[in-house]
Amino acid sequence: MISKATEKDLGAIMKVVDQVIEVMHAQGSFQWDESYPLVSDYQKDLNRDELYVYEELGAILGACTISNRGHEEYHLINWSEHDLALTLKRLAVSPNARGKGVADQFIEFAEELAHKKNIPHLNTDTFAENLYAQQLFKRNEFRFVQARIEDEGSELYYFEKNVT
Repeated sequence: MISKATEKDLGAIMKVVDQVIEVMHAQGSFQWDESYPLVSDYQKDLNRDELYVYEELGAILGACTISNRGHEEYHLINWSEHDLALTLKRLAVSPNARGKGVADQFIEFAEELAHKKNIPHLNTDTFAENLYAQQLFKRNEFRFVQARIEDEGSELYYFEKNVT
C-alpha cells in the first residue's frame, strides 16, 4: 500500500536506497552513489509533503517523491507543458520486491494525484545507462522527450506522460 512517508520511515527508505544502488551498479548504471540520493534529499521531500512509501506487511519496500517541482534543469527541457506537471523523483524499489509491480503502482498513484490536482502531465528523467527505468517508463506509456548531456558528461533521458 502507498501512503505518505513519515519521519520514522527515513531509515528504512535509506536501506532500500542502499540496496538499489548496489543493484544499479551491478547493472552498469551509476546514476546513484554515496553522494545521491542522501537522507537530506528525502528529508526535504518529506518536509514538502511530497514523499511516499510502499509498505507491505509492515516493511517499506519502496519510496518515491511526487513533486510539483522539476529538477533545476527542467526549464531547459522541451516538455509539452512546463508548469502543469508532477515530477517523479528518487523512485526506489527494494530488490526483494522487484517484479511485483511496485514501481508501476507508484506511477498509477502519481497519475491519480495528477487527476485530483487537475495536472495534465507526469515527467521524469533517468540516466541513459538505466535501461530498467527506461523500460518502466515505456511500459507505463511515457514518451521520450529528449536527451541532454550534464556538465559532468552524463547523458540524461527525459520522459513525460499525458494523464488527461
